[in-house]
Amino acid sequence: MVSKNTSENANPKKGPPLKIFPISSIILKKSVVVGVAPEADLGITKAVNNTAPRYGETVKFTLVVTNLGPDTAVNVLVTDLLPAGLQFVSASSSNYDPASGIWIVGSLANGAVATLEIIAKVIASDVTITNVATVTSDIYDPNLSNNKGSVTIKVAKKPTPKPPKPGEIPMQPTGTLLCLMVFATLAIISGFAVSRKI
Repeated sequence: MVSKNTSENANPKKGPPLKIFPISSIILKKSVVVGVAPEADLGITKAVNNTAPRYGETVKFTLVVTNLGPDTAVNVLVTDLLPAGLQFVSASSSNYDPASGIWIVGSLANGAVATLEIIAKVIASDVTITNVATVTSDIYDPNLSNNKGSVTIKVAKKPTPKPPKPGEIPMQPTGTLLCLMVFATLAIISGFAVSRKI
């Protein structure tokens, strides 16, 4: 004999059919905005007006910085410290510090160009001098291959004055005869001696 409860448990009542939803409809969709960091491709070139100067002559270095984009470069700095053998004379911009070699360019828009000229005196001889300049900024630079420029100058050996030949009177660089200086000195000494005798 089957009890009523047993019969009900064996044949449970059917409820409403289950609804099946696609997975895509129950996943919360969120849109994410990804920001693109600005970038600026800076390039620098360096040139000199004389690659074979003599001792004591001056040379002019020209630095050209270009922003190849696509965005504006911020806090652009150029480092160009004159190497040994060169003495700073002047610069075309007051934003260049010869002690540190730093030229403050500032902001440089896409396609903009900045130029600096540095005049230096050659104070060494029989040497090869390489002058290097580099450019940086606070904006990401996708191409670092053009961030450095350099030039090389070759200074000839300083000529040695030739000794005078027998019978020749040596000349000073100004062209004054040394004998005239000797005669003038002797004349002063002679005059002083004569005055003391009197």
